[in-house]
Amino acid sequence: MKIVFLGTPAFAASVLRALAGKYEVAAAVCQPDREKDRKGRIVPCAVKTCAESLGIPVYQFEKIRRDGVETLRSLAPDLMVTAAYGQILSQEILDIPRLGTLNVHGSILPAYRGSAPIQRAIADGLDETGVTIMRTDAGMDTGDILSVKKVGIDENDYADDVYEKLAVAGSGLLLDTVDGYADGTIKPVPQDSDAATYAPPLKKEEFVIDFTRTAREVRNRIRGFGFGVCTLGGTPLKVYRLDRVEGRGRAGEVLSADKKGIVVACGEDAVRFTELQLSGKKRMGAADFLNGTSLSVGTILR
Repeated sequence: MKIVFLGTPAFAASVLRALAGKYEVAAAVCQPDREKDRKGRIVPCAVKTCAESLGIPVYQFEKIRRDGVETLRSLAPDLMVTAAYGQILSQEILDIPRLGTLNVHGSILPAYRGSAPIQRAIADGLDETGVTIMRTDAGMDTGDILSVKKVGIDENDYADDVYEKLAVAGSGLLLDTVDGYADGTIKPVPQDSDAATYAPPLKKEEFVIDFTRTAREVRNRIRGFGFGVCTLGGTPLKVYRLDRVEGRGRAGEVLSADKKGIVVACGEDAVRFTELQLSGKKRMGAADFLNGTSLSVGTILR
């Protein structure tokens, strides 16, 4: 069976590596490289790096619906597999492989359809999510379901932790599904669209910390989104790691600051920042942060 794989981030690279260990992967398609390191150099995406290490040809189309159709046709795949690719495929593309296209989606569909299912499941405070193997159609994660595997979200899991869990679960589930789908022993099951929920892309304003929320909500959003942003004396402050603790005060008020962390009041209870980064400085633990930054109890973080 000849497969063409489409994906971009680390989650997708794990799926590609597993797929290539069992099947012929004729090509990997990923988004054009856009990320830069601290020195401004372009950094290849995880799928490109993985594919090149496996000797798999890589294609990067600015707009696959416009630029990729003929290339994909020339590859003549039996099956295409996508995982966090980042572009919507046209029906013309979906019709190319004789067995269609399968998608590895990071939620239990029909919940959290869309591009940010993992981040939003954590931000919403869920203690369980999962991965779904579905047959891709022209809609947004609306295709028939082939298989599902549930994965727990621990209280101290951040997005990277859940991505890793789902990458492992999704890779194994895909390998358990492909042959059964190809020979017809695994039957596609339509989704219940009435039960669908959505996980749209994250917006810049969602990263701003709203201290009027409960401490649990503040922490869950930072766990899910990767970081939150507030200001200290007008300077942007990113928060990467935090705990929920007891405490009362005005929303955003610094209640204590020591080597254990910086405790800030929320609408209910408080959070303790343990890893943060002031604009222009490196990301660091609270103790190192306080060694180089003046922060008084009673300060209001905006």
